[in-house]
Amino acid sequence: MVVSETGECNSVSVHQDVRIYAGLFAGEEKATLELAPGRIAYVHVVRGALSVNDTRLVAGDAAKFTIERSVCIAYGANAEVLIFDLSPLS
Repeated sequence: MVVSETGECNSVSVHQDVRIYAGLFAGEEKATLELAPGRIAYVHVVRGALSVNDTRLVAGDAAKFTIERSVCIAYGANAEVLIFDLSPLS
C-alpha cells in the first residue's frame, strides 16, 4: 500500500476513501487483494504484462471491477501495476 485515507502501513495519507497499491510482478508471483463489499477496484498496468483475474493485460491497459470480491494479480512479465481500492463515491 502506498496511499490510504489514514496513512496506515506508512503510506501517504489522503483525504479520500481510497487505498492505492503498487506492485512489481515477474514469473510465478501472485497476489490477491480482497475487497470489502461495495468497494470498486481499478487496476492499471504501468509496464510489462500480467494477468488480472485470469485476463491478460499489457502496459497501458486498465480494468475496473465493480462486483468482484477480490482481484488476483499473477504471471507478470516485467510488470508494474497500480491497484486503486475505491469507495463507489470516490
